[in-house]
Amino acid sequence: MMKDSSHTKLPFGLLELDPKGEVIRYSPASEQSSDMKAGDILGRHFFLEVLPDEHMKEVQARFQLFMAHGQTIDRFSTSFDSEEGRIKVQVLLARIKPQTKNENERLALVRLMPDGN
Repeated sequence: MMKDSSHTKLPFGLLELDPKGEVIRYSPASEQSSDMKAGDILGRHFFLEVLPDEHMKEVQARFQLFMAHGQTIDRFSTSFDSEEGRIKVQVLLARIKPQTKNENERLALVRLMPDGN
C-alpha cells in the first residue's frame, strides 16, 4: 500500500489500465506535474491503491461501464481532494489495442490532466 501522504497526489499524464484497473504503464505529463513516478504505481490497482479518493468511485464506475460496453472514447471532468484543496480534473478514457501477445485483452488509456489543459 502507498504511503498516506501519497493519496492526495494525482498521477497527471497517461496511464494504461487492464480491464480490472491495474496500472500497466504510466507516463507523467511532466516531471513537475506529479510527485508519483512509474515505479510507485505500476502493478497497483488504480482505483483502490493509487487514487482511493471518494470521488474516484465515480471514475471507477465509468471505467467499468466503458470497458464492459466497448466504447471507443469517453471524456468527462471531476474533482479530487489534494493538499492544495479541490482540483478539477479532466479525464479521458480511450480504448487501445494491447501491446502484448494476448490480443483478446481489452485495455484502456486514461489521461488525467488539470482542468483547463
